[in-house]
Amino acid sequence: MHPTTENPAIADLQPAETVSPELAADPAAEPRPEAPSRLMLPVAELTAHQGNVREDLNLTDEFCASVASEGVRIPLLVTPAEGSGWRVIEGHRRLAAAIHAGLAEVPCDIDPGRAGDEAGQYVDMLLANSHSYRANYTVLEEAAALFAAHQAGASRTRLRKATGRTPAQVKAALAAGSLPADTKTKAAELDRALTLEDLALLAEFDGDQDATSRLLSAIELGYPLEHTAQRIRQDRAEAAEHARITITDQLPDGAAWLDSLTHDGADLTPDSHAACPGHGATFRSWNLLQPAWYCTSPASHGHASRWNLGTPAASTGTSGTTTGSQPDPAQDPTRRLVITGNKAWQAAADVRHRWLAASLFPRKTAPREAHVFLARQLLAMPGPLSSGLPVATSKALFARLTGHEHAHWLDTTSTAPTGRLAIVMLAPVITAYEHALTDGEGRSIWRTDRYSPCPRADAGTYLAFLASLGYPLSAIEQAVADGSPWTRDTTPASLLTPDQPEDDAGPGGGTENAGPASDDASSPAQAA
Repeated sequence: MHPTTENPAIADLQPAETVSPELAADPAAEPRPEAPSRLMLPVAELTAHQGNVREDLNLTDEFCASVASEGVRIPLLVTPAEGSGWRVIEGHRRLAAAIHAGLAEVPCDIDPGRAGDEAGQYVDMLLANSHSYRANYTVLEEAAALFAAHQAGASRTRLRKATGRTPAQVKAALAAGSLPADTKTKAAELDRALTLEDLALLAEFDGDQDATSRLLSAIELGYPLEHTAQRIRQDRAEAAEHARITITDQLPDGAAWLDSLTHDGADLTPDSHAACPGHGATFRSWNLLQPAWYCTSPASHGHASRWNLGTPAASTGTSGTTTGSQPDPAQDPTRRLVITGNKAWQAAADVRHRWLAASLFPRKTAPREAHVFLARQLLAMPGPLSSGLPVATSKALFARLTGHEHAHWLDTTSTAPTGRLAIVMLAPVITAYEHALTDGEGRSIWRTDRYSPCPRADAGTYLAFLASLGYPLSAIEQAVADGSPWTRDTTPASLLTPDQPEDDAGPGGGTENAGPASDDASSPAQAA
């Protein structure tokens, strides 16, 4: 007997709701409609096809959240099952998400004619799911659709619930949807698959042709886009700071650095000196973001040297040497390499910290690599941990990276799943490493010729571990992970700051003669 004649569900269908009048009037007639009939069917009556070829239903958080919010919007294709109920031909992923969301019923297209045609059922699966017969939206098209929906009146909350995307993803999509047509065209021509986050970065610098070109080059070359974006932000911050302050190109003749001066026994500061007629600023080549303040004529304005208390300040700088036109260390190619490297290392740290806060510590479980790393680190107890681990949870950096204070993490340990506990244990270890890599002399760890409280080999192990978790290393981080010197030629020329020529690395591009310690931005004697 044909399955349709055994299935009481067919006879129960109401003609006005779902199927053709012929089928409703005489189920035994086994009509073959030109198109499947559609109705809402109880989830409990649906059975997955026993031969479903899709091995992984890939029930992503986004998809499940979307089904929970909007229901199943695309009908399943079903056919009567033997005895009772319905066999699903197409839509197993939608059915699984509906069950996960607790939906009572889902829309279905009923094709009674497929009940006795098992070969046709497999053909339907192929035609519905193969890339050869369907084309999903590109990320650019997804962004365009979300942007159009928003323009048509859909709120961000509605878009978030309907698509299952996070608020950050919706924000990125709407930013990407506003990209100009020429940028979209250039992005679409690239071989590398784009993400919404990539497009949002392009939108952030929309209107800046040079920045857009650098970002597109990064995408084309497979270079971590966020690192390039952070360097562009650095350049913009420096330019904005320069524009805000009236500055000179260098320390004028007869001037003295403000941090070397006192007035009436009190150290001068930029605020206390602001009303002085000799108030001025310049930018030292190794720190183009923070101004270095000076007084053009300290003696005539009643200032005294900190180093010769009670003596009117002559034209002396912080070291007691005659001031005026001093050689710019940036003219030394090896010094320019250090300047560029310091910027690259700081930019990498900024990106890394954002990644840790957004992509690692919110995870519900840790992969095996994290357990292996933790075990080895605690057994070996390298320098960064032996000195930094005892105080890691008390540092402000701990809360910035992990998203919570120490007390919160303590409270969660009793109820956290086993996988989540590994993330908790990583928190102080990672904080100790990040403090060692970004504080004081640790900022010079990228150099092969300088002391760092965190040995370069330990830093390389740590960065390689982050890479195993999915963090994209920048060129300077990769050099540390590989145990090799960093030179500017490891970064594609198209990604470099325009006013820093590619030959800044100097002869051989090495860092072994990178200059004295006092040239570093972290040197107390040189800090403004």
